[in-house]
Amino acid sequence: MASSVVESQESERIYIKVEDPNKEQFDDFLIQAIDEALASLGEPVKNTVYQHLEVDFNIPKNEIPEKIGEFSSIMHKIFGLGACRLERKFMKNLNSKVQADIDWPECEGSLSKWIVSEVSFEKYVIKIRKSYETQGLKTL
Repeated sequence: MASSVVESQESERIYIKVEDPNKEQFDDFLIQAIDEALASLGEPVKNTVYQHLEVDFNIPKNEIPEKIGEFSSIMHKIFGLGACRLERKFMKNLNSKVQADIDWPECEGSLSKWIVSEVSFEKYVIKIRKSYETQGLKTL
């Protein structure tokens, strides 16, 4: 992310945050992907999860991309073992929005490529974000 430096009269440096359009777009896609997966559980469940995140954990919906590790931990606290299935749905939804050429080890047979050992939701988001921001990937 780019920033510019401005000198004040007291010679203090002030950093002005300049938004990166690729980062903002990726964050929007990530929030949409999460929103769609939670909506599949029903609107009341989705709304309750967002309310719980904001009130109990101080993570508003728009800050989820910045706090993806915390978000993942909270999903596991809320949904237990079901969080892994929900996170795979987040990943599938995100992948459908962002065209990324990322090598993931695939399982053989009828198992989906989304059942990947030792790849957490957080690692996936970090890797696909990096790919998206550095390669300027196309979206669907």
